[in-house]
Amino acid sequence: MKSIVFLGVLASVVFAFPAGQKKQFKIDVKKSKSNSDMTHSSRVVSYLVKETQTAYNHGSGYYGQIGIGTPPQYFNVVFDTGSADLWVISSNCKNAVCKSHNASFDAQRSVTFKEESVYTQIEYGSGSVYGLLGRDNIQLGNTATLNFTNQAVINILSLSQDFVGSPFQGIFGLGLPRITSGDYDPPLVSMVLQGILDEPVFAIYTQHSAGEIDFGGIDRSRFLGEVTYVSLIDRGYWMIQLESAQFQETVFTARKAIVDSGSTLIIMPKKDAEAYHQRIKGAFKNGDGTWSFPCKNVKSLQPLTLRTTTATLYLPAETLFLTPMQTNGQTCLSGVAGQNVDTWVLGDVFLKQFYTVFDVGRRQIGFAVAKPDVSMTDPNYAKVLQ
Repeated sequence: MKSIVFLGVLASVVFAFPAGQKKQFKIDVKKSKSNSDMTHSSRVVSYLVKETQTAYNHGSGYYGQIGIGTPPQYFNVVFDTGSADLWVISSNCKNAVCKSHNASFDAQRSVTFKEESVYTQIEYGSGSVYGLLGRDNIQLGNTATLNFTNQAVINILSLSQDFVGSPFQGIFGLGLPRITSGDYDPPLVSMVLQGILDEPVFAIYTQHSAGEIDFGGIDRSRFLGEVTYVSLIDRGYWMIQLESAQFQETVFTARKAIVDSGSTLIIMPKKDAEAYHQRIKGAFKNGDGTWSFPCKNVKSLQPLTLRTTTATLYLPAETLFLTPMQTNGQTCLSGVAGQNVDTWVLGDVFLKQFYTVFDVGRRQIGFAVAKPDVSMTDPNYAKVLQ
């Protein structure tokens, strides 16, 4: 019922702003280079469990800066469409993983912090975080351009080993209300209900090493043509229905897919991933759900085509791999992995190809072909295709 009430309120909020008042904000994000991929709660779908893979050049999400508290304390957080909680490492966390990070939130230094005396644990496919729930003011970016108040923040007291040494100190969930870990509004809902956005939308533009998130509107300079929208089929995850997907001669029908900025790869059920990689000469399993194949074979492959009732999305084969393994420079990590899941997960490999609009008010996701930005491109990808 919480999601239904929220959506009803949105209908009255969309047009509530004074004419001419601009409430849009752009935040720059960087690609994390940690060895472990951030994975999500198994409440609905079990995400990719990444073991340490030091031979692979891949990240675990895109992070940017936010401020928490008054005066604001600044942290790098992953902006994650696959979860809905906001958490940050607490200064009271004393385990070795927390100490491996260079910043932590000191609630006693914030005059606006309110402790709620509720302990919360969030389970991930590769570990968990545990902390104390509180509320405080949030600032996006390192200026006072975009602020909202009284946001639920989990102050983390214990982190699993998977987060050791990561360049971020928290996660900023951009999911919908039904998947929060407690009875509180996620950050996205708070921003909309407090009227700080011009429209109840945000958009993600990412390339190999960096990107941007637009809150409250879209940036037409970042894409080609028009945005094509696909309706959501879930009230918690940014999930869409795929009528079909095709790679080479293999066709998959009636697949559900979650668009997830916190995952690196495209994740499929094991049988689907097996069928997919059978079409790539020399492909082999790595033993952790991921696959690899000879880089030279990329040139002969056709695009992966995803079809919905309103859109057809093409992912060229040369975008469906990660940079070569450091062992020999001739073997590439596939951008598709297999796990014990029922739902496809469209991670960063997918998102890099599109300017993706997350429309909360109309419960839809929009896709447009992203314009490349050479300043955010990894030259190693081009070398593979030469």
